[in-house]
Amino acid sequence: MQVTITAASGIVKTRHPSFGKSLDLQYSHHRVSGVMHHSDSQKHYRLRRYVPDAPLANLVEQYWLVNWQLKNGQEHVQRNLPDPNFHLTFDNQGVKLIGPVSKVYHYPMAASGFVIGVKFNPGSLNALLDSPLSDYVDKELSASKYFGSGVTDIFETGAEALTDEKVVSALNKFLVRFVEPVTAQQTQVARLLEYIKNSGEIYTVAQLAQRADLSVRTLQRLFNQYIGLSPKWLLRKYRLHDALEELETNTLTMIELATQLEYTDQSHLIRDFKDMLGMSPAQYLSDRYAPEDSPS
Repeated sequence: MQVTITAASGIVKTRHPSFGKSLDLQYSHHRVSGVMHHSDSQKHYRLRRYVPDAPLANLVEQYWLVNWQLKNGQEHVQRNLPDPNFHLTFDNQGVKLIGPVSKVYHYPMAASGFVIGVKFNPGSLNALLDSPLSDYVDKELSASKYFGSGVTDIFETGAEALTDEKVVSALNKFLVRFVEPVTAQQTQVARLLEYIKNSGEIYTVAQLAQRADLSVRTLQRLFNQYIGLSPKWLLRKYRLHDALEELETNTLTMIELATQLEYTDQSHLIRDFKDMLGMSPAQYLSDRYAPEDSPS
């Protein structure tokens, strides 16, 4: 089996031993975004992101695996910007399905541990869910309710003891039964979401509606149906991704940053920042240098 890994580095191929044979692992460049203080926080853990087998491409965007081994007494709280995707997660606490998240997500790390995650494509779980997607925002759900009791037994032995190849293989085998045909509307919403993420040219819902050749009301209805969050919220979120990347370099003033991201003024940028991250840009920069290695 060949596993494709999406990582933050450039494209590299390496030989990797697993169960008596070598596998070609292809590491592909894919931007990591929305991770608060990414350049500092990544030293605390090891992140790998894997593309699923081709039959699952319509269901799963990627698998993500995180392990950490902190020194005795060290603690780290990983914070990420909210995510509009559903995630199925496995850790020492069990298995759960996490709905779209609208605020900063916190995950505490101490000693050693792991998380295995499945990031689903927008709208790909609609057939499993029994309510509008907006009802699942900021909710943690019973994975067994939606994926059956077998979801707790995907891994024959403890997941933390398995190689990445075994984890990915087990996930592929279990999830393929949940693949549903993709509708034209789901494809349209997915493309618009990618455009919001990557274009850097769309800052208003009206601009997005014009790009999609849809009315604003139709656009809002589609996003509510397939994502559960409004296009306005998503535009703000991904603009803040760009703001975080600029703040990491610390080379622009707030006025310059607001201008570059096409805010009317810096007060609007600060307001969005506070609303989504719970702190101002100045607090964010100050927090970057706050010590966190000792237990409180």
